[in-house]
Amino acid sequence: MYKNVIIPDSLKVNIIPGTKVHIYKTAAELRKITKDIKEPFVLFLFSESFSEKFKLASENDFIFLIDYGCEFEKVSNNVFRINGERINTFVITLILNFASTNMKLHHRIVENLEIGINLTVEKDPGNLYSMILSFLRKATGAEAGTLYLMSEDREKIFFVCSQNSLFDSKLIEKKEVPFNRESLVGFVCHTGETLNIPDAYKIPESSPYHFNKVIDKKMNYRTVSIITVPMTTNSGEIIGAVQLLNKKNDPGSKAEPFSKFDELVLKSLSTLAAVSVENNRLLIETETLLNNMIISSVKAIEQRDPATKGHSLRVSALLVSLLKKIDESDDFKDFKLDKATLKSAETAALLHDFGKVGVREKILMKEERFYPDQLEALRWRLKYIAASAQDSEDENIKKINDFTLMIDDLNRPAPHSDEQKALINSIKDLKYNIDGMEIPVLNELEQSYLAIRAGTLNDEERKDMERHVLYSYELLDSIDWPFDLRNVPSIAASHHEKLDGSGYPHHKDASSLGIVERAMGIVDIYDALTAKDRPYKKAMPPEIALKIISSEVERGKLDADIFKLFVEKREAIEKEVNKKIQEKKFSR
Repeated sequence: MYKNVIIPDSLKVNIIPGTKVHIYKTAAELRKITKDIKEPFVLFLFSESFSEKFKLASENDFIFLIDYGCEFEKVSNNVFRINGERINTFVITLILNFASTNMKLHHRIVENLEIGINLTVEKDPGNLYSMILSFLRKATGAEAGTLYLMSEDREKIFFVCSQNSLFDSKLIEKKEVPFNRESLVGFVCHTGETLNIPDAYKIPESSPYHFNKVIDKKMNYRTVSIITVPMTTNSGEIIGAVQLLNKKNDPGSKAEPFSKFDELVLKSLSTLAAVSVENNRLLIETETLLNNMIISSVKAIEQRDPATKGHSLRVSALLVSLLKKIDESDDFKDFKLDKATLKSAETAALLHDFGKVGVREKILMKEERFYPDQLEALRWRLKYIAASAQDSEDENIKKINDFTLMIDDLNRPAPHSDEQKALINSIKDLKYNIDGMEIPVLNELEQSYLAIRAGTLNDEERKDMERHVLYSYELLDSIDWPFDLRNVPSIAASHHEKLDGSGYPHHKDASSLGIVERAMGIVDIYDALTAKDRPYKKAMPPEIALKIISSEVERGKLDADIFKLFVEKREAIEKEVNKKIQEKKFSR
């Protein structure tokens, strides 16, 4: 019942049991009383002094307008008109009980709406189960409760969440519960019936189910009333059960049986909870499927390009760790690393080389300047020219023979010495007329291979390789990503972009590259330089790799602040990355 009632002096009511009575004579006194009271109240006010503009009551307060010769009338949600001729202490007491009951029902309806909303948005299973149990206990006044879920094959029952206001429920939690009709939960999950038991210790021996007293003895607890309700989806499938213990109207009071109304409420809310749990399961299964597809895609890329095996996983782990350090740093106060941003970054990093599936395999697998068949063809042509020359003392033939002897060294993806460059230049334009055919010593393609300054790709092949970023964007953009991952294609396609606009494929600049893209550009280069030996390069020590990246920073191509933080936190970041990869603890 409401603890505060405000009554005009003219009603001559001064005492109401269990309630504090506030008497007022003037409007000024009334204003002061309503201002001083901090709890919900019930106000009696003469109708002629009531004004719509005179808003004294909040949504938790009630106003009863006193009129004469009228019937009981609802004016608004919390304003009512009553007949003043019938007002006395007894009537006011009834009105207070009415107001209290009305407000409790109102709060319960609001809570039901809120739990419905919360259950639909909560994605963490642990939070969801706890939320369901807390709400059901509150709705029924239960001292304790347990939530059980069935396995996907519906052959086992798992004890997933327990609460008790008297002790830590974790002390009694266990993973699996025997699935048979002898236990209360097993019976309910088998039959779909609700069990509402007034006293757990007075279950008839002839009943097909019985109460397990072991936990009561272990915890020095006394279970009295029990209600067990199946959690049934809209399709009628039972996915688990909710069991509540010891209904109490007030803390410390004796346990009472659960009412039929409690049973009805619990059935209704358990159905809502079952739908939420099932939807949550489907969501997790969908996310798991997506994550597995992402990992499978990464493995498919590595199968096509074994030399870079593990690169995508390491870049992803490096990026996640670096972004967390950025989030913790006071130098990046405008950057907030929420769950969606972190997941998008990790996913984009895992798939940043996805477009390599569209690059020709021979380019991906190219280990030296020449392809084996091309090198063999060049070797035989050089021998043919030397053997067909009329003058074996020709100075150019000697250069060709020297070139032939050196060709394996020239083919390796290492910078040429000045002597090697001079030898190449001395023969590259030579042509010999043999049997009426003009044969070049080196054709244009071969010259382009020998002109490669670093790596194994000539300009045309490098352009082909660089298209993998564009392919990544096109392939990833064709996927209908969840809303939280909608930025994955653009992030993945930005790992070769530069702050000065000199990167590729979209030539973005500082104005369109965010923290995530800038950070990924740095860790991608770092891992590419320090990773295990590749056909076209040796693994670099971290210190040398950082110097190379530093030169890019000085040229305005990479973010200086992020690189500085990466250098400062590199050892901690690499430690986290190594641990994550070894334990395979990806959010996938």
